Amino acid sequence: MTSEVLLATNNAKKLTELRRIIVEYDMDIQVLSLKDIASYPEPEETEWTFEGNALIKARQGMIHSGLPALADDSGLCVDALGHMPGVRSSRWDGPEQEDIANMELVLRQIEDVPRGRRQAQFVSVMALVMPDGREFTTRGEMTGHLTTRPKGSHGFGYDPIFVPDEQVPDSEGRLRTAAEMSAAEKDAISHRGRSVRAMLPILAAPARPCGPQGTRRRGRDRPRIAELRSGPHRTAQRMDRLHPGGRQAHERCQPGRPAIGRRHPPGALICVNTLTCSPA
Repeated sequence: MTSEVLLATNNAKKLTELRRIIVEYDMDIQVLSLKDIASYPEPEETEWTFEGNALIKARQGMIHSGLPALADDSGLCVDALGHMPGVRSSRWDGPEQEDIANMELVLRQIEDVPRGRRQAQFVSVMALVMPDGREFTTRGEMTGHLTTRPKGSHGFGYDPIFVPDEQVPDSEGRLRTAAEMSAAEKDAISHRGRSVRAMLPILAAPARPCGPQGTRRRGRDRPRIAELRSGPHRTAQRMDRLHPGGRQAHERCQPGRPAIGRRHPPGALICVNTLTCSPA
């Protein structure tokens, strides 16, 4: 099990949320913040996907700390805006703008959109980069719709205008925004809660040997496997059954930079316990 992990973010609320979820699952993992290591320049988020930006931040955290590093990239995807702001959610009204300015801009942009067509999704991708070169991403989503004005004082970001689909109405039959929910209620259904929980089995996985190279164990001792597609920049995708709710984890295999000691041959099989490979 990973005993220490760095969360590569300057967002104190994300750090609190991650620590809260790990405590909930009683895992013996200490989550360090950027304040616990020597400071380094914040990397630019230059990718067009949540996965890409999360990996940029996690890689820099690992390089500068020498520890396994987690990083999250998340945002709001509004159907009526062509799934924007997306990766630009925190900078939607400009690079220096705060939550309230970004939120007000989104509301102005959809002010003529009727209530039945204000669907949106929160998306979170959690990336984990290990000192040995292995990289993983997990993804979580929370669907819902947007209100016409902010409600609630909890949470952060776009929470005050986002009404999750997956919730129990209050005593008056009213659906609440994410900012009106308790921390526990939000963690149970949130996009970030889902991406973090999907990552926990990876953090908790023991480093067990998988037997001689080129062999596969049988019966109960046989490790679960996922097929690695051949060719550069392909992703080894773990089977859905490994993660509750069908959530997936990925190992990124880079050309010339194998995850475990050597380049994966085409059609190789990856043991998800130690991520060692053996010929198909």
